[in-house]
Amino acid sequence: MKTADYWTDVGLVVTLEPGQLDPEDVDDGLAVYIERQERSPEPATARTHRLTTIGVLVKRVAHSAAEARLDEVVDDIERSLDSRPTTWPAGFTAPQYQSMEPMRAPAGADWVGALLRYTSTIPIR
Repeated sequence: MKTADYWTDVGLVVTLEPGQLDPEDVDDGLAVYIERQERSPEPATARTHRLTTIGVLVKRVAHSAAEARLDEVVDDIERSLDSRPTTWPAGFTAPQYQSMEPMRAPAGADWVGALLRYTSTIPIR
């Protein structure tokens, strides 16, 4: 069920477990998880916050247009994050784009994927 503002409806299947995006079971989906945490790079928050790297794993059926279908979902993710910078909880910074790595399907498989990385500074609890 795509909305007028987005290219895809890939956000209908979201999990916190990357293993749940098995190509045999899921056509399109996202997995969102914490990859690592480090000391905050800002001296003012080094003792109170952690720089957190968030991984967003994307998996889509290719339908003979793999790159275009991947570009659409990456654009949708960026657009959804850009549209809500004032709604993050107090003390959290909005996620900042760091990188994207394409993930290639095995020969003969009809899917495409990517691992996107974002960072955010979050309070230590």
